[in-house]
Amino acid sequence: MFLATALCAGARTLLVGHRGSDIGVENTAEAFRVGAARGYDFLECDVRVTSDGQFVICHDTDTRRLGGALEVADATLAELKADTLRQTRRSGTYTATICTLGEYLDICREGNVRPVIELKWSTGINSKDFSNIPALLAFIDSAGFADKCVILTSMKPCLERIHTLRPDIELQFLGAKTWRNSFAWCDSLHIDADIAHDCLSAAGVDSLHAAGLKVNCWTVDNLDRARELQQMGVDIITTNAILPSDID
Repeated sequence: MFLATALCAGARTLLVGHRGSDIGVENTAEAFRVGAARGYDFLECDVRVTSDGQFVICHDTDTRRLGGALEVADATLAELKADTLRQTRRSGTYTATICTLGEYLDICREGNVRPVIELKWSTGINSKDFSNIPALLAFIDSAGFADKCVILTSMKPCLERIHTLRPDIELQFLGAKTWRNSFAWCDSLHIDADIAHDCLSAAGVDSLHAAGLKVNCWTVDNLDRARELQQMGVDIITTNAILPSDID
């Protein structure tokens, strides 16, 4: 039996709703509410900073892929709220407006779901400039989520800064093919791993567990693969569509 399987014997694999869910425009209120209603343990979002210093949820640097026309960093919150977002997904075509971090955290609170906040390279939140990180942490704290959230990013300097300022906040390093190059770094700071699922093996899961680190993997929409990962002992699976009942 793999060590990872032994460590997780009897534990339920947790699920993260990727950008909320596959219903509604990604990273918007509808997608998050659907994810909460499905019973996901976590809802994942992508945080960026507007030109007027507001925290909003958007994966890309701009809104164009979702039918908008604005650069997030160059637009005010009011301008972004006036930008109509559209997305066609498997279940239909949806419209929405951008979601703020505050609105997202309210949905997490209402749905009793833990936030997974992914940091994207933004003004004051990047590997060269940490000036907006204290304000972000204060915002999360004021919303009552400092002890409930997970902060996730591939930007190691940002994780190091947060770890220094708030060692009580749970962190995850976002990795893919070269994640093993960061293993010793994660181990030294006790930062958990969020690895692309096709870059994970049972041996990799075992090595992370042996260091006392949790293993999240992204993004898994194939149920057979999710069950393989569950057998390998991963702690958390990020998905758009798999339901908790599928892997319980």
